Amino acid sequence: MSTRILYSSGRIVFIQLIILLGFCSLIARLIYLQVYQDIFLDDQVFSRLDSNYSLLAPRGKILDRNNKVLALDVKGYSVGLDFSQFTYDKENIIFLSSTLNQDPLILLEGLKKQSSGFKEISRNVNNQIRTSIKSQKIPGIYFRENLRRSYPEKNITSHVVGLTDIDRRGIQGTELVFHNELLGKEGSFQGIKGSRNSKLEGKRIEAVSGNDIQLTIDINIQSIAYHELDKVIKKYNAKAGSVVVIEPKSGDILALVNHPSFDPSNRKNFHDMSILRNRATIDVFEPGSVLKPLAMSAILESGKIHEDLIVNTSPGWIEFEGYKTSDFRDYGQLKLSEIISYSSNVGMIKLCEDQDIKHLVNYYKKFGIGRYPTSIMLPAREGFLPHETQFTLRDKVSSCYGYGMTLSALQIAQAYSVFANQGNFVELNLFKENSFAEPLNERVINVDTNQKIVDMLVSTVNSQEGTASKAKLAKWVVAGKTGTAKETMETETTYTATFAGFVPHDSPEFLAVVVLHGLAGDDYSGGKVSAPLFSSIMEQIFLLRDLKI
Repeated sequence: MSTRILYSSGRIVFIQLIILLGFCSLIARLIYLQVYQDIFLDDQVFSRLDSNYSLLAPRGKILDRNNKVLALDVKGYSVGLDFSQFTYDKENIIFLSSTLNQDPLILLEGLKKQSSGFKEISRNVNNQIRTSIKSQKIPGIYFRENLRRSYPEKNITSHVVGLTDIDRRGIQGTELVFHNELLGKEGSFQGIKGSRNSKLEGKRIEAVSGNDIQLTIDINIQSIAYHELDKVIKKYNAKAGSVVVIEPKSGDILALVNHPSFDPSNRKNFHDMSILRNRATIDVFEPGSVLKPLAMSAILESGKIHEDLIVNTSPGWIEFEGYKTSDFRDYGQLKLSEIISYSSNVGMIKLCEDQDIKHLVNYYKKFGIGRYPTSIMLPAREGFLPHETQFTLRDKVSSCYGYGMTLSALQIAQAYSVFANQGNFVELNLFKENSFAEPLNERVINVDTNQKIVDMLVSTVNSQEGTASKAKLAKWVVAGKTGTAKETMETETTYTATFAGFVPHDSPEFLAVVVLHGLAGDDYSGGKVSAPLFSSIMEQIFLLRDLKI
């Protein structure tokens, strides 16, 4: 009996020693952690309680001249997967790929590259898609709220407004040029979170929205120009086209459209990156006869000819410096105004052959040819105007009927605004609050010369044999000029058709330039294609104006 008692007492002592050693180890561990690991432990506790995240700043809006929204931030959602809960069910993959407009095989392959954690599978989906996915109650799907850029007018304003990348950074157009102004300042939240990530308390710094940018564009006029251009492009199977509409007195650009265009909100089907190009400001070309009024104004102010001069254009062609140039037909004896209204190349050559090239080039420059249209802020090209020393005699006379130099549709509008502003150069503007540079306003030709040119432009549209008769309006007198330029690339020959004009002729409210590229077939001239387009656009603009009144 005594042996059994001693045995039991020894086991109890042993167990007590084990407990004592464990307790001492625990105390030692606590002392070690308190003395040597206090910072680490504080960080670990704080990381589990801390709620620290940024608040997205809405990007500024882009507005038209009447405060109609052309670009804005709207609420969107990112779709992600939690791999600890998501299962690779065939129906789930098919549903997600279909709803998110993704290839199911590519989606599945991307998911299988990651087996744990979280993965974002789509960004910037709208609330309708989010609701559709949530209704399926697929395990492991989560959503995160974000902001996405929206463009209500889609293709109509795309080249002017531009677009942003997936992170709302400007990459084209106004979005790029005014990225810093449109960009807001992110806010933040720092605090403590409770169960299920609920925010208990903390410090919140609100995000600051970016500044709004207002364009001179009138979305109603922009829409008219876009849809009319689209119809004519399809009718004549042109490769591309541009329309620029301005308010001459202020220099405000009311419409600037191109075809082909694109939808900034839906770029998954972008295959040809050339559709992003703002052709009205970037594409330069030989303008053809639309340049003749500029040359005629320089000729009138040279003092070398009399305004009553009669020019013999028979037999309808001329050979100069080894090159033969023809008119549409033999016009015979022509007044200066008839040389413009009939668009006689022969007449312009005979007028230009005795002109001083330095004098001509100086006038071309004053109309804006060969210099950057920097005031519009968007990327643009200056075109090509050779230095006076580079002109041969043939180059000189060719320049007088629109060959040997290049300019854009925007530069044609800038040049013709001189005639609409009584001989003054009023710099074009695309932004209502353009404080980056003083607008340029200077005299190019005198008032008397300008009136003579305007009368010629009126005759071009309204005389019996004028080349621009299809630009007429029912209630208003139009002043304008056509241009047709031939382009030969290897074995293919196409034409660029242009019309530039303003209305009413005596007190212009609107000026427009219409350019169609890549025309072939029977109808390719400025008079047959571009002039009617001008008329259609202007008829609707004046109807719109009258409705507002």
